[in-house]
Amino acid sequence: MAISNTSIIFPIIVFVLLSTNIPTQASDSGSGNSKATNLMVEACKNASINSYIKTVPEEFCLSTLQSDIRSIKAKDLHDLVLIAMDITKGRLTSASGMVKKMLQNAKKGTVRMRVLRFCEVDYEEMASILNICDAMIRNYQGYKGNMRFQELASCVNDAYDPAGACEEELQDMPEEAALFKENTELQMLVWMGTNFLVPMVVP
Repeated sequence: MAISNTSIIFPIIVFVLLSTNIPTQASDSGSGNSKATNLMVEACKNASINSYIKTVPEEFCLSTLQSDIRSIKAKDLHDLVLIAMDITKGRLTSASGMVKKMLQNAKKGTVRMRVLRFCEVDYEEMASILNICDAMIRNYQGYKGNMRFQELASCVNDAYDPAGACEEELQDMPEEAALFKENTELQMLVWMGTNFLVPMVVP
């Protein structure tokens, strides 16, 4: 299982939590009767054009946030980051469940067994990283806590490595398109959460 080390060099980053005065009047996102607040639209727009982390499609970002009703009530970017983390952890639980179910019918000594076992370990590692990051974000006290804000974005981005390792393994199991798709979206969720944490970069 090859896990690549992701190294990101952040320039000076200014953490801007959008004001609670941002209007919550919804704008039509084109997703059925769902609506996207101005806060959600702006956050997803930034996530889709951020040049320091891999970008995510704006439509994917919006539909993801709209899948959780709490997004509509989010007062600022910090709220959205925590919601995105919850969504990511929920999707990870779903992917892990898929792997465990497949393992029940996998034969020992096969490529299928190897791939699924490695992905199982990858997802366990990813869950541990996300739990650590989630606690860091919830308890962030700014410089009072002697922690740089960049560390939060770096932490969330670290969760990409296990998902990337699972993706490499899944190349040997092309018949499992559903799991591959789920794993790909997990990576996109990690990038989305990371991009939310670097909303403004000062050149």
